[in-house]
Amino acid sequence: MMNTRFQPDGLALAIALALTSSNLYAETSEVTQIDANVEKMSVLGSRVSSRTATESAVPVDIISAESLSRGGFTELGQSLQASVPSFNFSRTQVSDGSDLFRPATLRGLQPDQTLVLINGKRRHNQAIFGLNGTVGAGAAGTDMNAIPLIALKDVQVLRDGAAAQYGSDAIAGVINLSLKDTTGETTGYLQGGTTGEGDGDNYSIGLNTGFDLGDDGGFINLSLEYRDADGTNRAQPDIGGSSTIAPGTLSDDVRWGQGNAASEFESVFYNAMMPVGDVELYSFGGYSNRTALGNGFWRNFDEAAKNIAQVYPDGFLPRIYNEAQDISVAAGIRGDINDDWLFDVSGVYGQNRYDFDSRDSINASYAAEYLHNNPGATDEDIAANSGPTSGYSGGFHFDQTTFNADVSGFVEIGRDAPLYVAFGTEYRTENYEIVAGELASYSCGISNADSAFPSVMDPDVYAGCGFQAYPGLRPDAAGQADRNSYAFYLDLETQLTDTWSLGTAARFEEFSDAGSDLVWKVSSRYEVTDDFALRGAVSTGFRAPSLQQSAYTAYTTNLGPGGVLSDSFTATAGSDFPSALGVDSLDLETSENLSLGFVFNATDAISVTLDAYKVKIKDRITLGSLLSADDVAFSPDAMAALNATGADQANYFSNSVNSTTQGVDLIVTYRTDLFDGDFNATLAGNLNETEIDSVNAADGIPEDVALDDLQRSFLTDGQPKQRATLTFDYSRNDWRGMLRANYFGETNVTYFGNDHIGLPDELSPTGSFLPTSVVEAAVLVDINLEYQFTESLSVSAGINNIFDVTPDELGANESLDFITNQAFQYPVRALPYGFDGTTYTAKVNFSF
Repeated sequence: MMNTRFQPDGLALAIALALTSSNLYAETSEVTQIDANVEKMSVLGSRVSSRTATESAVPVDIISAESLSRGGFTELGQSLQASVPSFNFSRTQVSDGSDLFRPATLRGLQPDQTLVLINGKRRHNQAIFGLNGTVGAGAAGTDMNAIPLIALKDVQVLRDGAAAQYGSDAIAGVINLSLKDTTGETTGYLQGGTTGEGDGDNYSIGLNTGFDLGDDGGFINLSLEYRDADGTNRAQPDIGGSSTIAPGTLSDDVRWGQGNAASEFESVFYNAMMPVGDVELYSFGGYSNRTALGNGFWRNFDEAAKNIAQVYPDGFLPRIYNEAQDISVAAGIRGDINDDWLFDVSGVYGQNRYDFDSRDSINASYAAEYLHNNPGATDEDIAANSGPTSGYSGGFHFDQTTFNADVSGFVEIGRDAPLYVAFGTEYRTENYEIVAGELASYSCGISNADSAFPSVMDPDVYAGCGFQAYPGLRPDAAGQADRNSYAFYLDLETQLTDTWSLGTAARFEEFSDAGSDLVWKVSSRYEVTDDFALRGAVSTGFRAPSLQQSAYTAYTTNLGPGGVLSDSFTATAGSDFPSALGVDSLDLETSENLSLGFVFNATDAISVTLDAYKVKIKDRITLGSLLSADDVAFSPDAMAALNATGADQANYFSNSVNSTTQGVDLIVTYRTDLFDGDFNATLAGNLNETEIDSVNAADGIPEDVALDDLQRSFLTDGQPKQRATLTFDYSRNDWRGMLRANYFGETNVTYFGNDHIGLPDELSPTGSFLPTSVVEAAVLVDINLEYQFTESLSVSAGINNIFDVTPDELGANESLDFITNQAFQYPVRALPYGFDGTTYTAKVNFSF
């Protein structure tokens, strides 16, 4: 018989990883949906089987699947943003692959500085990152929306540095996604929704079922989910003109696209366990595929470098078709060594692929070369030889394999409480590949010449090469890279007295391409009284540069000074261009993390947790801004390297920044009986600020080359410095209602402001342009009402953003209004709450 101390979703998951040596507390609130009458083991946290979630040295939120799905959201990232104020899920428009994924961040740091687990096992990162001036630019985090909500039992969010327990990426914290393990019941839902503007119609279907495997507690749980959403568009008629409308006159139709991309998602996940003798065999994993059709900027009819009037006489809107495929599988064996010791051995494989097609586009150089070789060609001939208007632009592929061997138990040390010990090792391999697009997506003419050709519309202007909006990845940018790493860890924990616990952790990890580090953590909790406890931790941490950062190279189209689109190149670390500027390689990021807080049960109905934190990061990796020949004129070697790329401007990754992020998390909960029903209120807030301490620039290299104002603005002001949610939840008999207010602080970035675009003031109708792009602070109010018809059928309806709050509309003195010919209503970067306005949802939940 197996020892009953062993629990598949509790201690065993903790054993499998280098978790914090302290006890993690899940606040009993609407945010966490914890039943105060049930003792729950913290999945993230102690390896001690007797610990409960009401004991804590650092904060963790445990959010039930029911809470995640109640707000009408179908995406995991949106649900977490509504539940955890320190979690940000920024919206971005017209930014290539960001139409399909959104940067998920914790405590104002980068997406790749938060580690994501599934069932306690490391989840692979996505193959792509944001490029064109986005929150999290250059950071390949985890694609949160690749995981279906229907498959989740709950989510734990550890809000503390945990690199000493998990290794690379856990500087900001850890998010663990627990898959369902239920059997004997099938549950599902049907949901539909739309926006207040009548667009963005969407529906989703989810189904979950489970079966017993044998008679000893084995199970397999299966989940299916499908989502389909039409795009939204908040653009307006523009004044770009056409073959029949003079420039400066409003177009008859809305031609630009500013909104969410049309998207489709399908997925299947499983979770299984089978006892075999004295051990348990387990496995879980899933497959998901998502597509999205995003927009580029409208190409005006008279833009000779970009358009072929014989094909698009009135201009065109190039589209980017994104496809993301995600596969993961984990398998392992765990069990008792004896009454005091447990083991867990596992392997996890994950793969992520992002591929891009250009649609409704054109390679203007095809027709230009044809006309160059056939000077007397007719318009019909030019149109017939202008090349394809769609095709494959390339892709990025990443896979990761992780092996863990872990042992956990306790040693009697002559005290009332034993010493709890955990140790283990991890080995990981990673592979990254850049796949070139088809010839027409990147070439200069059908012959792929070394130089451009005069445009068919203006012989004094050279035709652009490659597809518009998303130029293809060239063969010289394609390639593969791989690496491996190994780690050893040791955790110790004990109860010094009945009221004082102490834990320590240490981890050594080495990467084949980035070096090694030894990090540590000390955490403690002291109960001053039965109702008041202090908690805190101090730790060091690190993050290794990802292969996506160290091996990435590509040509892109970016918006440069004067509103001009130009070819840009991202150079690999250690290549000629960054080396000429003093950057020969990427090193580890290192961190120091301090947290201190308290837990106070003021009454049986009111509880308060407050946690302050400070995170200092040294050698933080950033993707530099694009540098032109003028920017690097001080270095002849850099100018020569830039010219050799054939691009107008180039950038690269570097360890450019030392920063400090500090803030406070507050959660206040209130529970009571009200009018024969249950009333819960939760206030959850986060104050957060990041400052640049210093810039790492090589001797002779100006600091604004290593880190310019554009990068600074996204790091320090691209995410809200204040976030809060106030949730009221009331249930009585078969009715349940929720009212939630979400507060988002202001964001203020240089991108699409005049500090970035640099438009002459005389072009402004008001005589000047604003320096930055601001998204104002806002409060969005959501409401949801649910009725339980029977034990197996309920119906709910909700309105999100009931007061139709959007950012302030662009004015004539804003650069984005000018360069879009008045088509865009709102800012498009650093949008914490989007601009879709009010949305409506209706949902049917069923079980049998």
